[in-house]
Amino acid sequence: MDFIGYLIRNIFFPLMETFKGNTIRKKLDILLQKSRASQKKIEDVQREDLKKLLLHCIEHVPAYKKYNYLKKEIEAYPERALKEFPILGKKEFSENRDFYLSEKADLSKCILNRTGGSTGEPVKFYMDRETVEWYEAARYLGLSWWGINIGDRCLMLWASRNDIGNVKDLKGKIKERILKNRLIISSWEINEKNINKIAKRIKRFKPLYIYAYPSAAYKLAYLLKENGIDLKLKLKGVVTTAENLYEYQKDLIQEVFKCPVINEYGARDGGIIAYQCPKGKMHLMTLTGFYEFVDIEGLENEKRKSILVTDLHNYVMPRLRYRLGDVVTIDDEGCNCGVGFPTIKEIDGRIDEIFVTKNGEVYDSHFFNILAREMEGVLQYQLVQHDLENMTLKIVKGKGFSESEVERFIKNIKSRFGDVSIKVDYVNEIECSLSGKVRYIVREYKIPAMRALLSFLKIAVSVFTIFTFDL
Repeated sequence: MDFIGYLIRNIFFPLMETFKGNTIRKKLDILLQKSRASQKKIEDVQREDLKKLLLHCIEHVPAYKKYNYLKKEIEAYPERALKEFPILGKKEFSENRDFYLSEKADLSKCILNRTGGSTGEPVKFYMDRETVEWYEAARYLGLSWWGINIGDRCLMLWASRNDIGNVKDLKGKIKERILKNRLIISSWEINEKNINKIAKRIKRFKPLYIYAYPSAAYKLAYLLKENGIDLKLKLKGVVTTAENLYEYQKDLIQEVFKCPVINEYGARDGGIIAYQCPKGKMHLMTLTGFYEFVDIEGLENEKRKSILVTDLHNYVMPRLRYRLGDVVTIDDEGCNCGVGFPTIKEIDGRIDEIFVTKNGEVYDSHFFNILAREMEGVLQYQLVQHDLENMTLKIVKGKGFSESEVERFIKNIKSRFGDVSIKVDYVNEIECSLSGKVRYIVREYKIPAMRALLSFLKIAVSVFTIFTFDL
């Protein structure tokens, strides 16, 4: 029996509910009940919550007060009214942050949070306890689909230096171990030198599930396998979050830890957006968010779309139609698992993880990671496309490394991208972003400019062909 887990569920949480006003479990009960309703009933709840949020915004949020002429349309057709509000990018929000702070917000009861800044400067924003509790309730809803409960013993493989720094002192460690039943291991520590020590810590802790960056879980699995270490754990699952999860990572994690790999899609500034169910589908959390899918500039005819997030329970600093910068593929098939939420087919990564060939073809990070599965002797890699003609491939060698695997990887890339220059750099580690995330695929130029150039070249070639034919 997990004694700490028992204490959390039966003593600590009831005490927090009584004396602190914590309502996570109450919110979770609401989500558990409503998530099993029909999609139409869920849409009705979502529509009502959207209406309340929009009415609050036009009355109390300076950035949205000028849209008060939409009040009647909001009351009648909130989804249609939402489209009248502009799409909000991270840069615009950061430059005008105070205009998005509700006049009713009590900053003494708010938390100043920030994104990891994995693709640039971190975005800072305010949250209140109500917003955070809805985020936690949505996470526990997704975990509940896999039999994971509040208070279950959790191993967390994390990389954010800010988060890790908060648990280094004695008070932080006690809070993690006793109040959260969680052991945090920094992904920065996971290496060949420390693997035996880390394995012993995990064996002593005996987690019921792992919550991790995919790159950290993969690195740990890789080193455990290479060193012949069996943790002998009985895990409910490995939950991956914060980065894209790729098939080659998922396969090795499942093989080593002998349990399902569960994908969570969320963002600090967007909440829990989607969770994978046991049928393998990614369900959008439409009881806590309203999601739109719009064309990506320069890729208007592609099936991939940019996701816009409207957090339905953030009344402190609302961000309507907030562009996270993530790319997803829509799923029209649905799911028969019993959850009434709609699904997305794939999370394709960031907008700047889409590469374009010289003839205009488009490839996302999944394509490269399928090719990378063949590089069994490579611990990590990163591919940077500087422009249409030049790339750099960074390689971290693992055990059993073979130059021929890298050569084959480059050959496969050139079969799609043509005669491009690919410089190979062998490095000790791939440099992480400020949030500790590993970016495997990075595009450094803007797609629209390149596509315009391609269109011009095609026209030029056509004109030249016609001209020479007439001669």
